[in-house]
Amino acid sequence: MFTNQRFDSREFERLFQQWNRKVYHYAFSKTKSTYIAEETVQRVFIKLWQNITQKNVSSPIDSQVFTITRTTLLDILKEEYRRKHAMERFPQAPHAPHGLAELERKETEGKVEELINQLPHMRKLVFKLSRFEQLNYKEIGERLHISPRTVENHIALALKTLRKSFSNFLILFILLRLL
Repeated sequence: MFTNQRFDSREFERLFQQWNRKVYHYAFSKTKSTYIAEETVQRVFIKLWQNITQKNVSSPIDSQVFTITRTTLLDILKEEYRRKHAMERFPQAPHAPHGLAELERKETEGKVEELINQLPHMRKLVFKLSRFEQLNYKEIGERLHISPRTVENHIALALKTLRKSFSNFLILFILLRLL
């Protein structure tokens, strides 16, 4: 038994070395899943660390590990069941991947167009001439009466803005698809 006043990370590492294989084998024996077993080990030791460092727990460490392992494994199995059940409730129709891909493509193109239209006027113009009319920097510079170096700077800034904005959009888009 440990109290937070006399506990340190070396002692926790010793506990981890002593118990991690037992926790892993217990979870694996119940599920036959390496993913669930590894996830169980990770969550058990996070909870154990929190118990030891944030609370004054008086129960023996072996009973804490066993109790945390059992409840953590049950939590993970419930999560997996809910996820699997949700996937079964909303199956993809046979034609959905193509239709879904088309919808995703149109949505992505719309977002890119929206982001481009938010660029400052000159940067937007330079970017469109480069990407949509395939003009090189010299040709763009001649058409707009600016130097190729200025064209290059506009393109670099436009791409930086688009990458930043678009990465946030993609993260949100991916998260929404996982729900």
